[in-house]
Amino acid sequence: MFNLNPEKFSFLDQHVLSYTTLEDASFRWNEYLGQTSDQVKRFQNQRCLKSSQIIEILQEIQEKYNSSISEIINKVKIQYQMFSLNEINEFTEDMNFEMSTKQVNELTEILSKKDKFQVLAEKQLNIQKEDLNQLEIISNNFGKLLQNDLLATERINKIFKDLSSNFIIRQSNFKSYIDETTLHKQEKESLKNQLTERNQQIINDFKKNDAEQIKLIQDLRKQNEGQSIKIKELEQQKTQCEVIVKEKQAELQICQQQNQKLEEMLKQLQQTLVQDQQFSQSLTFSTTYKNSNCSVSQNGKVIETSCNGWQCCMCDQMIPKNGLIQFAIKIIEINLIMIGIGFRDIVQSKNYSCCHGLGGGTYNIYYNGQCYNHDQQDKSGQQIAFPFSTNDIIIVEVDIQKKQIKWTKQSTNQSFTLNIDISKELYPCVHLQGRCKVEILNQGFK
Repeated sequence: MFNLNPEKFSFLDQHVLSYTTLEDASFRWNEYLGQTSDQVKRFQNQRCLKSSQIIEILQEIQEKYNSSISEIINKVKIQYQMFSLNEINEFTEDMNFEMSTKQVNELTEILSKKDKFQVLAEKQLNIQKEDLNQLEIISNNFGKLLQNDLLATERINKIFKDLSSNFIIRQSNFKSYIDETTLHKQEKESLKNQLTERNQQIINDFKKNDAEQIKLIQDLRKQNEGQSIKIKELEQQKTQCEVIVKEKQAELQICQQQNQKLEEMLKQLQQTLVQDQQFSQSLTFSTTYKNSNCSVSQNGKVIETSCNGWQCCMCDQMIPKNGLIQFAIKIIEINLIMIGIGFRDIVQSKNYSCCHGLGGGTYNIYYNGQCYNHDQQDKSGQQIAFPFSTNDIIIVEVDIQKKQIKWTKQSTNQSFTLNIDISKELYPCVHLQGRCKVEILNQGFK
């Protein structure tokens, strides 16, 4: 900050000082430089103007002197050439009558006079008069030159007088400026002393308050250290909480994924259940694709026989190619019974008789727990399933995508699974021999 108001030093008694910013001081300094530059330019322009005027006056004097002197010299040369020795001797002995009329007259006049040299004397007198006239003219011309010199001298003196006047004014202004600057320096010195006293008083006040400020700073540092410890503890707790939150978020994400999978499974199960119910409710024993010794009743839900020999009966509905389906068979009367699925064309080619073994086109479990199938010799005829009897409900589950069939006895939850060929259409079927009777259940199984 700069104090740019030296006129206001008297305000120091009230401890009021007028200061300005560095930006304002820079602006004022640039303004001062601009004004100074303008003053210098004006001064230089005035000097150049005066110098040009003086040079112009001197050049005019030089031109007039050169012109007048040249004219005078020419006149003097002409005057003194008017009467020369040649003119006197222009009448020679060898004229041979070559003179003009004028020359003859002049010669006659000269020779007719008694004093033959009087003409020459008169002629020289006339020439002298002419010379005096020319000298008078030359003198007048010199007088005019001197008069012009006086006028030019007056003009130049006037210019010098103006310059002297300006110089005196500037010298007076500069002296006033020096006096004011000296006064300002004295006032500044006085102000400096007062400021020194004031600064010393302020320094003493600061020193007086140092102890309290130092104690306050120390207390604040202690508080800050305590707060820093608490902040570190909170940051550690925050880090732990963030770790726990991340773990919980990971667990939540896993749970959400599991939940999503469960929802998808539930949705599939619901679709399967709907499909199973629809399939089970619509499932009927065919009155066409069966052995002729079997009889179908109760709208295709019950089939029975009392004849010997294996008799196969197919259902009307094909097992869907997508999803998973279930159907249930209840044993009402039993002698020899097999429950399964099969290929209709192969069973039909065997006239629906003895088509439960290898190549027979069906996959079955026997009531005594044996397995009979179309294409797996190592399992066909083996007792690897579970037995069933009267009033048992056998649930058959077919999963085309997994290429599997599963039998489950509802009362004991015993089950048996077998791989199947899905290259052709499959249909539910039963194989009966002797007094047997079975029923397709619409619902009531899981």
